[in-house]
Amino acid sequence: MKKRLNFWILLFILTLITAGCTTSQPARFYTLNGISKPDNASSVASGKAEIIGVGPISIPDSLDRPQIVTLSGENEVRIAEFDRWSSGSYRDEIARVMTENLSTLLPSQRVVSYAWGRRVSLSSQITIDILRLDGVLGKIVTLKANWAILAESGTKTILVRRSDISEPVNGGDYASFAAALSRALGTLSREIAVAAQSPR
Repeated sequence: MKKRLNFWILLFILTLITAGCTTSQPARFYTLNGISKPDNASSVASGKAEIIGVGPISIPDSLDRPQIVTLSGENEVRIAEFDRWSSGSYRDEIARVMTENLSTLLPSQRVVSYAWGRRVSLSSQITIDILRLDGVLGKIVTLKANWAILAESGTKTILVRRSDISEPVNGGDYASFAAALSRALGTLSREIAVAAQSPR
């Protein structure tokens, strides 16, 4: 009887230990932030304003996942299983922020994100191919992108540019990493906005 009781006590203890080892830590969620509205910003676009379409936006397949991806060496990446994008998609985060930023920087125009309906008549379209938007925790974020401004329903290329941007990561945590990514996208947005407003 005593041996049987000891067996059940031991089994109970082992069950508790196993449960403690297999309990996963809670996931943490992050988002990218748009730029602040300038103090001297003009009024928002009216219903008759020209419409600018943002997209499609492409990113490397290795980055397009719910988890935050960072670099830890020249040829090594780290996937943070418990540090994730709140939208569930890194590409969606980028597309949202770029649309928000360009809406802020081009207040006299209406900015819409891809994919827009057939009834939307665009004055111009901005396509963005992001080659890199990654970095090292506590060090630096790198953004490399090719982008173009198109007209006539995307059939006429107005200009093609390349942007190479870097931002320091002011901390070793993922919140600081997301903030640096946001700043890099803000710089890219400003470069695109300047080109979009230049005489053609």
